Amino acid sequence: MKTEAKTIIPLATIAILLFSVSPLASASTLTVNLNPKTGVATIDSVSTTKIIFTYPSNSTISHYLRNVSSSFSLSGKFAGTSEGAQVLQGSFNDWNHHVSVSNMSAAVSYSAKGNATALVINKSTDVNATVSGVFQVVNGSVTANLGWRAFIVRGAMNLALDGHMVDVNLAGSAMQNSLGSHAMASAWLFSSFGGGSFWNRPTLNFSALSTPLSTWTKNYDAKTNTTTFSKTISGQDTYTVNADLNGQKYSLSSVSDPSGVIAIQGYANTSGDSLVIAPAPASASTNLLAAAVVAALVVVAAGYLLLRSKARAKAPTSFSTLAQV
Repeated sequence: MKTEAKTIIPLATIAILLFSVSPLASASTLTVNLNPKTGVATIDSVSTTKIIFTYPSNSTISHYLRNVSSSFSLSGKFAGTSEGAQVLQGSFNDWNHHVSVSNMSAAVSYSAKGNATALVINKSTDVNATVSGVFQVVNGSVTANLGWRAFIVRGAMNLALDGHMVDVNLAGSAMQNSLGSHAMASAWLFSSFGGGSFWNRPTLNFSALSTPLSTWTKNYDAKTNTTTFSKTISGQDTYTVNADLNGQKYSLSSVSDPSGVIAIQGYANTSGDSLVIAPAPASASTNLLAAAVVAALVVVAAGYLLLRSKARAKAPTSFSTLAQV
């Protein structure tokens, strides 16, 4: 954990780094499914952020926040030409200008709980999108460029969700949105932090997944002919800034922790930031054939035993008939 202590006046100059690279129970996860046959990819990015604001029990803000208890969730669907989808598109363009967002859906939920000394806000944003332009043919091999997996949405991402215009990205918006009808608390926080570095920090941030694909865990399932690559960032890195204002101590911290899963139809190897489809190894084909042979033998054996049991059941009746003759 990183911490920093300062005496800061005014309080609005407090800065906080949002990024964390550790798996939690509610970890942020990016899931990418690649289909070479259709030439498209589907992504599901679930971004979770916990914001913790601590303050003295005798402070003004304590009286505003000690009874806060609120939560809500909103969702919506968007065409690729919509403003929100274009913001997501822009975050991909930083890595790959060929990737294009065809459509997108989003859901966001907030919860806020305050007591005499702390306010805890939990934010979750789920963005699903269909994208094209991921695949290309290089030297006769089909490749999928995944450089954009480490995307960051910079700036506000305003979406019309259930009739409400909501920024689903910036940390400051998360604080204001989660407080809902607590106008005095929201106004105090904005006057103290609005416009600062904390207020403008992105929560849709998967930059930690920029680690080489060769370091991701690979698994090939011959039965489904699917190759998956997964990555969980180890360790916890929480950045906290403390402030002393007129003898009263305040602290802001935030935690988010991305992990990733990439699945592609067929057998694939890594090459830099790309996946290259290749013939499945002989061992995988052999294992699949062996499994099929075993299954066939089981069926044959079951059929043989069934016929044998029927033959035994008929035998007594035949002997009885011969005796009567």
